[in-house]
Amino acid sequence: MTKRVRIENADTASYKVIVQIWDKGGEGANGTPLPDTLAKEIHLDYPTSMTGDDCYLTSTRYLVVKEA
Repeated sequence: MTKRVRIENADTASYKVIVQIWDKGGEGANGTPLPDTLAKEIHLDYPTSMTGDDCYLTSTRYLVVKEA
């Protein structure tokens, strides 16, 4: 099931927020794990910046939110 997510930079400081959207790698032909791949990186550079409708989770997708 797909879950849409909104993340906002709600801080008035000069720090930026980066949202990374990652797809899980799964398994290769011989059962070895494949590396996760970065699908998209969203920069929230100013207060009230918010992710759009392209930011979502699935069973094979995850988000990393960090300060820049």
